[in-house]
Amino acid sequence: MGSNFKHKLLIAMSLFKPDAEKTLQGTLDAAKSIAARLITAKALLAEHHATAIELARDNADDATLDQAEREIRVAQIRVDSLSATLAEADQQILQLEQELAAVDDKKQREAAAFEIEKTAEGFASAAADAVTSLGALALHTEAMARFLPDAADLHSFALRAKAELPGSIEMLLMLARSHTDAALAGHNRAMLRAPVASDTRPRASQAAEMAEQP
Repeated sequence: MGSNFKHKLLIAMSLFKPDAEKTLQGTLDAAKSIAARLITAKALLAEHHATAIELARDNADDATLDQAEREIRVAQIRVDSLSATLAEADQQILQLEQELAAVDDKKQREAAAFEIEKTAEGFASAAADAVTSLGALALHTEAMARFLPDAADLHSFALRAKAELPGSIEMLLMLARSHTDAALAGHNRAMLRAPVASDTRPRASQAAEMAEQP
């Protein structure tokens, strides 16, 4: 995979998010203000309706009724305008929330990809050292087997491991690359599993603890 991670620069992007969060907060504040004005406008419309009914009941003249009806129409237009504006604000809020969720998901996937590649690079380096060490070990065990027969088994193991290890290493690196691509493409989990803590206590202690359990 190399030291220049393919997705290292992707971690530093997401400059969009602060602007989107600011825009979202502004839109939320505006929506709250519009909703409050709409409540007032509806109350005023209801009041104008009640006034017009009362005037008609009192047999008011046409000019007075016309004025009352004009006030109703103006109030209705205000209610309709505020309702439409609030609906647009709600739609914009939904869109911004979806965009922010997508940015968060993308950031998590990029972070996962970076962590995978960083881990794979460390593995590749350690694996290369292991192959080199196994080669050196095989040379020494071969020499020791000339006068220590007990070294023969270790020599066979070193030779076998040295022969099999490169293929296993390449397979794991290939799987890591596939895992990285899948995480970025959304086909794999965006968050890596937490490392499993290994129990380093002596096996005797572990066995004793298990025996004490009911």
